[in-house]
Amino acid sequence: MNLSQFARSLRAFDPCAFLRAALAGCAAVFGANLLVAQDASPKADLADYRIVPRDELKFQVTGEVEDPLLQRVTSAGEVSIPLLGAVKVSGLTLREAEILMEKQYRDGGFYIKPQVILSFNSYGPRSVSVLGQVNNPSSIDFPIEREQMGIVSAITKAGGFTRVARPDTVKVTRTVDGKETVFNVNVTAYLSDTSKEQEFRLLPDDIVFVPERVF
Repeated sequence: MNLSQFARSLRAFDPCAFLRAALAGCAAVFGANLLVAQDASPKADLADYRIVPRDELKFQVTGEVEDPLLQRVTSAGEVSIPLLGAVKVSGLTLREAEILMEKQYRDGGFYIKPQVILSFNSYGPRSVSVLGQVNNPSSIDFPIEREQMGIVSAITKAGGFTRVARPDTVKVTRTVDGKETVFNVNVTAYLSDTSKEQEFRLLPDDIVFVPERVF
């Protein structure tokens, strides 16, 4: 490149356009990181994972010659344990369930110093259902390491709201110990960042229903 060509390239250079392009690139990277941060929900250490229905547990008492017993947690949150019968373990960690069974063995006079060993043979499916005015009504799976899911994340995974959705009165149905509770959630407030409360957290088996807007 000779001196005259270099001079022409300098005159053609638009510093404002260059700055706009640079800022756009930064915004794209920042925006992507922000979306990832918003979608993240608290992760639980697997040692703190709490047993849920349909998990399959491997049970054994130290010193016993029998092979480990495989038990599927029932919808009532129980497993059937030799000599003890039905033991409710849903909502407990493995260690908490071991301590509970050891106490019941001692209290029942079956063992003096029992040592129960529990482990997971498989994890039961955990999901929430997102229905109504979303673009892809579906069941959204929970990763094993997560105990909760933000309602905005669940709706996003279901394709987001339709044009006729009413996001300020989303209904969440939750059943605990056979008792059904319905929550009315204003998702609009979370999207506009006007809510002073923490985003509503979904639990496994929750049902989210987005109603249609009345014109």
